[in-house]
Formats: sequence, C-alpha cells, structure tokens
Amino acid sequence: MRWLYAIMLLVSVVGCGGKSDAAKTVASSPLTVAEWKALPVEEKYQSETIERLKKADPNLETPEGWDAFNRATLQPERRKDFPNAIKKR
Repeated sequence: MRWLYAIMLLVSVVGCGGKSDAAKTVASSPLTVAEWKALPVEEKYQSETIERLKKADPNLETPEGWDAFNRATLQPERRKDFPNAIKKR
C-alpha cells in the first residue's frame, strides 16, 4: 500500500513541473510599450520584461535609441509608479 502512495506522490510532483511551453513563449515574446505600461509594477522593471520591450522595437537595441526611450518613456513612467522614491539632487 505504501508503494501506491509513493507512486501517486511521484506522479503528482512530476505532473506539476515548471512553466508550460506556451507560458515560456508568451514570456519571451516581444512587448509593445502599451502592453508594458499595462503590466503590474512588480513585473514592469524586471530585466526579462525590459528585454521583451527591446525585442519589439529595433530602435531600442541601439544605445542612442535606448537612451531616448529611457528619457521619454521609462523615467516618467517610473516617477508615476514610484512617486515616493528618493530623488537625486
């Protein structure tokens, strides 16, 4: 009888493995600025999310394009998302 419980436990653990292929595909797909702005703050500034954002627009892959995007979009959005953050002088 114990072996039956052990098998059931093993099957449930193996069956509940990590993310599915569909979830991995969505997580690595390009992300538009509008989609990025709609994300929860906890997810918005993660490196994986920023990389998805860069994939959507080739201009963001250049240092100049990224700097312009950072000044025009990223910084204002960060100020909106974190209004009580300490400001540099």
